[in-house]
Amino acid sequence: MLSPMQTDETPDSEREDPLSHYAVHSRSEILFLLRAIQQQKGLVNLDMPGSRQIVVTSVIAVDEAANALILDVARGDALNRELMSGKGADFITQLNGVSITFATGPVTLCDFEKLPALRIALPKSLIRLQRREHFRVALPIARPIKCIVPALSEDEPEPVTAHIVDIGGGGVALADPSGRLGNDAGRILENCRLLLPEIDPVTVSLEIRNSAQIRLLNGAFQTRLGCMFVNLPKDAAAMLQRFVMNIERERRNSL
Repeated sequence: MLSPMQTDETPDSEREDPLSHYAVHSRSEILFLLRAIQQQKGLVNLDMPGSRQIVVTSVIAVDEAANALILDVARGDALNRELMSGKGADFITQLNGVSITFATGPVTLCDFEKLPALRIALPKSLIRLQRREHFRVALPIARPIKCIVPALSEDEPEPVTAHIVDIGGGGVALADPSGRLGNDAGRILENCRLLLPEIDPVTVSLEIRNSAQIRLLNGAFQTRLGCMFVNLPKDAAAMLQRFVMNIERERRNSL
């Protein structure tokens, strides 16, 4: 939530590992969640670092004694070879509206009930995010990422270019240098285009939830808007989740 007045500075302690607040370390709870995913036959995305490919699979067995999670094989030998290249992948799924993610470590091929399958080690921890706890990542200020808002009226025929300050599965915070978007809570901004790097533009509807005047380091003030996604399509949600996880992974690797 944006407060009525705040500075553009975040304590280092809050930047160290924001995902740690949502980590589950209990082995019994991890087993419970993975078995629930298996029983509900939920689809799982395996997102491979440095690849534009996402493998869609499912959990077919949770083997506590062997410390193994068994997944359905990918469709296509090339994808299976890429998965087993040693880089591992990010395991991403939903369980009753809750996001479940973890890094798999090495992926190997195995036989399960006389059929080929993928095997990974049971995770020592995983991230569980409730809908109300959508994890957000800050985006680089030096290279602003744009959100293009269509023309607001016939009197203002030019689209508005705002900058995305942070983004998560539930919404975005926008910096509005022009001040044209206003600050009316509840206002819906239709057909906004998020120009995120390395993926196609994502078109979304945004509801303005709050606003604030931010004091920048140079002493100037800037309007920022906290916005919530409205009726976000599933394919767009999946793209945004992948983007957010990639940004967080890059941040961790740079530490």
